[in-house]
This record gives sequence, structure tokens and C-alpha cells, in this order.
Amino acid sequence: MSKLMNKKICFVLDSYPTDKTNGCVFAKHLICAIADRGYDCTVIAPRILSKTGIMTVKQSAYYTEEFTLKGRKIKIFRPFYLHLSSQKRMMGLSMNNHFRSVMRVIKQEKLEPDVIYGHFIYQCGLTAARVGEKLGIPSYCACGENSLRLQEDSMPYCTGLKYHNWTSILKKLSGIVCVSGNNKELLLKSGFVDMSMKMGVFPNGIDKNKFCILDKETCRRELGFPHDAFIVAFTGTFSSNKGMDRLNDALNLCDNTNSVFMGQGALKPNCRGVLYSGRVPNDQVSKYLNAADVFVLPTRGEGCCNAIVEALACGLPVISSDLPFNDDILSTENSIRIDVESVEQIREAIERLKDDNSLRETLASGAQKTAEGLSIEARAEKILEFMNL
Repeated sequence: MSKLMNKKICFVLDSYPTDKTNGCVFAKHLICAIADRGYDCTVIAPRILSKTGIMTVKQSAYYTEEFTLKGRKIKIFRPFYLHLSSQKRMMGLSMNNHFRSVMRVIKQEKLEPDVIYGHFIYQCGLTAARVGEKLGIPSYCACGENSLRLQEDSMPYCTGLKYHNWTSILKKLSGIVCVSGNNKELLLKSGFVDMSMKMGVFPNGIDKNKFCILDKETCRRELGFPHDAFIVAFTGTFSSNKGMDRLNDALNLCDNTNSVFMGQGALKPNCRGVLYSGRVPNDQVSKYLNAADVFVLPTRGEGCCNAIVEALACGLPVISSDLPFNDDILSTENSIRIDVESVEQIREAIERLKDDNSLRETLASGAQKTAEGLSIEARAEKILEFMNL
């Protein structure tokens, strides 16, 4: 247990889940775990207005309350702010509007936080750094960005670094919570921070009450899936960056293979053997994963992929990228790492696991073992220790 309780932590998020959206659902899991450890948790999730003043997000109340399973209250405020653009000329104004919306809530609601924590650099981490300086309190930023966004030529992050003083603003932080060693390296390499910044690596965690091993036959029966099929699961945006198109092409080359695509996006799976394609409520994802035999995500960039962590918790062997962002959670004990641009390598890995039951069982066992060290409770405790709370 952490030594000091009843500290007030203010979390700044891009969004907070409602009964209609899953925005920042993984940040919510962390906040609930921290609240359950005795901390007073408040969320400020600014809502975007367009340049014409028309709301661009779904309507939700300015103030709501939620309670964790242990009965701890979380207060959520959703102020409006005017987001003009992330382009060079307007980014600074958008950043200022975001910062002011958070400060307005803190002053009007007399929140008096002891610590402020921004979830992702733009804009919440930057705002947290400025709020911390303004109030004279410690500020922290979670860096869980897709690794592609942290590269030197990535938009809009390169714009912020070049023209909007991001490096100087981030220096005001008391520390950065990185979801992977690769994210930490990219922050240093791309010039977001220097070696003087306090940084810790804490891979994403899962709520084991929601993501765990269930009886496969029961899950298949409830979902209407064939009991004797070999099923590949995918979770993520239906995009080329996530590799949905390359997986789709690989599956068209596989015999006697079915698939489940959980998500939505511009691309649509049209391979043979699709059992389900579309959005799945977060509380049902575990059932779909447990109905599958393997999890495949040929993604080009991640922070620390929550979808992969969830699949591991459900005991699934994983086929995914051999790039560095997966190094903290995937190994030869739980996965087959492939070149995500190679449809043939994706196909070969799927066929190998379909035909080799012994290997599949070995990797499934490794997945379970890895997931044991990735609980959201353990992650919350480590982050609290990192923040000296």
C-alpha cells in the first residue's frame, strides 16, 4: 500500500467514457484503481467546440459522478473549449483555450488538487505542466502515444516542437509515465525532453475482473460461433496502420480459418470465414477473445497496445509486429513476431499456430504468465510510487 492516502489527484483527459462511448476507457481503469487505493480522484475532460461554436462531440453533462466497484466516488467535469486547429498558426490558440478551460474548472469548483496528471502529451500533458506551474503543485504526463506520432516528422507533434515551445513546457513536468521503453527512447531521440527528465516505464495493465480466461465452448455457444472452428481475433481501428487490410489478405490465403474483427473504420473486412465484424462494447470484448484461438494485430505503431494486453489476459497466443514498441509485452514465450508489411509472414504464422496445437498451448500458457504481471492494480501502485504518493 502507498504510505499517504487522501491526496487529491486531478486527471486531465481528452475524454471520459460514457454509456455511449469508450473514450479513454483504459485511463478510466487506472483512475478507478487509484481511487480504490484511497485517493480523491477528479477528472477534467474538456469537450471540443468547432470554430463555428458547434459541438463536435456527443452531448454529455458538465458534471457527473461515478463510483468504483469498491464504492469510491470519482468526480467528472466536462467543460467546453474552442479548438481551432492543430496546424501551425492555430495550435497555440487551441493549447491556450484547453489550458484555460481546465483552470476555469479548478477555480470555479475550488478543487485544490495536490497533483495534476495529464493523459497523453497533446493537449492534456501540456496543460498539466502549465497548471502545475500555475498552482505550484507537481504535474505528471502519461505518454502512451502511438509510436508513429513521436517520430521527428510526425504531425502535429513536430509542429508543436518546432513552433509552440513544447520542449520548454514539458520541462515544467515533475515526471513522465511512459507505457513502453520505446516511447521513452522516442521522447529523448525526438527532442521532447532530455535526460534530466524523470521518466518511468509502466506497460498498460488490465482489469482482471473483466479480462480473464473463460470457457471457450460456452463463449462460442453464446455468440453463435461454430464449436470446432479455428478462429482468429482482431481488435482495433479498421485501418492500414493497424494492419486490418494485410490480415484480411492473409486470411484469404488460409484454408479452414474463421475470423472475428472487433472495431470500426474506413476499411471493411471481406475475407472468407468472417464470423463477426463491427464494434463490440468493452464489457463484451473478453467473451469474443475467449471464443478465439489466436489474436493477430499487424500494427505499424503503438505505445503499449491495450488490445494485445487484453488478448494475453484471455490466454491467447499473439501474432504481431517485431518492432520495438512490442518488446515490453511480447516475447517468444507468448507470441510470434512478424514483419507487419508481409502478408506472407502473417499467413505463415496463422497456419503454423493452426496446425501446431502444442505450440499454440505453449504460447497460451506464456500469455497467461505475462498477463499475471500486468494487472491494473499493480500498475496503479507503481505509478503512485513513481509520483511519491
